[in-house]
Amino acid sequence: MANRRQPRPAPRHGVRYVGLIGGLFALAILAAAFTVAVVQIQSGVAAYLSGQTIWSRGQVKTVYYLSEYAETGEPEMLELARRWYDIPLGDLQARRAMENEPFDYTAAREGFLRGQFHPSDIPRVIVLFRFFSDAPYFRDAVRAWQDSDRQILALGEIAEGLAREWQSEEPSSRRLAELKEQLVTASDKLDIQVATFRSAMTRLARLMPSILSLASVVFFIVFGVIAMTFTLRLTRALRNSERKFRATFEQAGVGIAQVAEDGRLLEVNPTLCGILRYPREDILKLNYAQLLHPEDKEAGEDDPLYPVPEPFAARTFEQRMICGDGSTAWARLTLTRVAELSDSQVCYLVILEDISEAQRLSAELSYQASHDELTGLINRRAFGRYLEDALSRARNEDSLHALCFIDLDQFKIINDTSGHFVGDYLLQQVADILSQHLRKGDVLARLGGDEFALILEYCDLDMAINVTEKLRKTLVETRFAWEERSFNVGCSIGIVPITSANVDADNLLRMADAACYLAKEQGGNRIHLVHDDDKELVKHREQMEWVGRIRAALDNNRLFMDAQSIASLSHPDQVRYEVLVRMKDEDGRILFPEAFLPAAERFEMAHLIDRWVIENVVTQLDHHPRHLDKLDACHINISGRSFGHRDFLDFVVTLLEQHAIPAEKICFEITETAAVRNLSDARVFMERLGELGCTFALDDFGAGLSSFGYLRQMPVDFIKIDGNLVRNIATDNTDRVMVNAISDIGRSLEKRVVAEFVENEATLKLLREMGVDFAQGYAVHYPCGFIELLNEASVKDR
Repeated sequence: MANRRQPRPAPRHGVRYVGLIGGLFALAILAAAFTVAVVQIQSGVAAYLSGQTIWSRGQVKTVYYLSEYAETGEPEMLELARRWYDIPLGDLQARRAMENEPFDYTAAREGFLRGQFHPSDIPRVIVLFRFFSDAPYFRDAVRAWQDSDRQILALGEIAEGLAREWQSEEPSSRRLAELKEQLVTASDKLDIQVATFRSAMTRLARLMPSILSLASVVFFIVFGVIAMTFTLRLTRALRNSERKFRATFEQAGVGIAQVAEDGRLLEVNPTLCGILRYPREDILKLNYAQLLHPEDKEAGEDDPLYPVPEPFAARTFEQRMICGDGSTAWARLTLTRVAELSDSQVCYLVILEDISEAQRLSAELSYQASHDELTGLINRRAFGRYLEDALSRARNEDSLHALCFIDLDQFKIINDTSGHFVGDYLLQQVADILSQHLRKGDVLARLGGDEFALILEYCDLDMAINVTEKLRKTLVETRFAWEERSFNVGCSIGIVPITSANVDADNLLRMADAACYLAKEQGGNRIHLVHDDDKELVKHREQMEWVGRIRAALDNNRLFMDAQSIASLSHPDQVRYEVLVRMKDEDGRILFPEAFLPAAERFEMAHLIDRWVIENVVTQLDHHPRHLDKLDACHINISGRSFGHRDFLDFVVTLLEQHAIPAEKICFEITETAAVRNLSDARVFMERLGELGCTFALDDFGAGLSSFGYLRQMPVDFIKIDGNLVRNIATDNTDRVMVNAISDIGRSLEKRVVAEFVENEATLKLLREMGVDFAQGYAVHYPCGFIELLNEASVKDR
């Protein structure tokens, strides 16, 4: 038993070695994986920096082309803006896809491709975001990126707003100016967020080599046994990383430089040399201060390194730089303080972005926002600020100034007859003449159209009258030549004193506008000075109150229509009538047209009433088809002011088509004076609707000065003799002769004649003898409600 050999235990060294080698191998794999991950992160950081450059270019180009589109309305500018806008919008899509749960890789990839990321970089930037978005520095960059969403989306809204405004019939210059101002605000906010993003990513980029080096040292200590293998792999990874960073440095779309603490340039990339127009060997001989613009040096901005005392702290600012060819470039610089690992020498990493175009665009936008493009004068918005300042000085200093409102006389005639190009040229010449005859310190602005405004600083009323009289006389005596034609232009001027007693700037402008209007009403080419007991101005204000009353009546449905039959003197069975608009006031009292239509005409509200009448007539006729079948024509009065609205004709055509009303059932009545005043617009209106079948009546014929001369030029079907001529034909021989003459002329021109104000049988008998076709008045039919007339006709039809 004692000599029996004991069983030998299984060898344990092999297992240990295998376990050790396996463990070391696993650790080596972990080390390799760690190295690859770091390299991928570095590549991702580099890709984000490159993507930011592309994003910034897209944002700047979007703002630039939107600005161009706001000024010109050219669709090509909008299309270019939308193309560049797609870059930041794609990046926004990608980030939101990465933030969503579940994560949508396809949407993120598509977004980055829209943002013009290289396809090979997309997996790296996605991994970096998904797993390291809460890491120091990168977290700040992500937050800046997220904060930019509102402004990026605002650019899209501004683009759509501009598109809607330009595609409208009458683009509003005020709305365009507001959108331009929003565009400047959005661009400025995006610049701040871009700077924050770039600063954070720069700090992260500089921190990465230190992290990698520290990790290498730790692994070297822990795995000394496999130091050679690990070091080779790590060295290879570091060299690859260095080459990638070097490639990023050399090929980056922004300028990058290393600057010593004393300002010496240690290294620069080709982009920086291109921006500053220096050969590399020449710029490395310079000190940073030598590149600064002299005015920035005098302002104490020649030491930008001082405010960055902490390692990896960064500062972003804008400066003017002197280029190698002597020109000036605006640059946005981001400085990060770092330390060289070799000798611990303090130096700075400088990222330089050329913002010369952005600065130029910003200055241009600022100028355009405050100046009239055609004349170069300040615009209404800027003038309002000057007026506020003048009013403030009047209150604080108890000083006296004068506000003048200038409106050119007969400008519309020149503009319509000679074309808008001539009109624009005339406005430019007028602006130059007015500017040349002002005192130093006076403020001249173009408010719009042919309206100018002037602030005469520290000027009493006698001097204001002398200055404006000189301006008026100069304009009248100046002949404006265009090709073989020449023009004389007068002006109407309203003057309001600017004193401490004035309420506000808006009230001052309204008073000056009203004074100018009164000057124009009194014959034009004159000056109207507002004084304390100005009865004309009080009357004008009372008329302006009708604007609110008419608007309220339209909004609260307090307009209604009566109708009066127009009897055929040869075919009594014809159904023809004229609709007459009425208004109920706030107390329910009925107001007739003569009470509110003059104010509506004067203050450009007549077209709103015309639209209401036409729409309601067409709608009611559509609801009474039996009555419509028997109707010969419904007469509707049209104000001459409506012709000046470009969409009015299309509005009428659209209504007739929507309700399928036969055009021959509608006869539009236009007063002689309105037709003569708007002859070209009236002809276009009549010819277009006449082609559809509508007929036209020239109302109040004989009341104007040029009735017979204009009659042949106008495609009217009916002549309605002015009621003041018809009313007394039974007792007044002169009126009878004139009515008879008009009737004869109407027949000779193959136009049917209607006599208004037919109030008795004697008048009706005379009209039949004269051969007048139709009669209208109390002797024929007393006006009744339009709805009642329709309902009564419907009952008879049954």
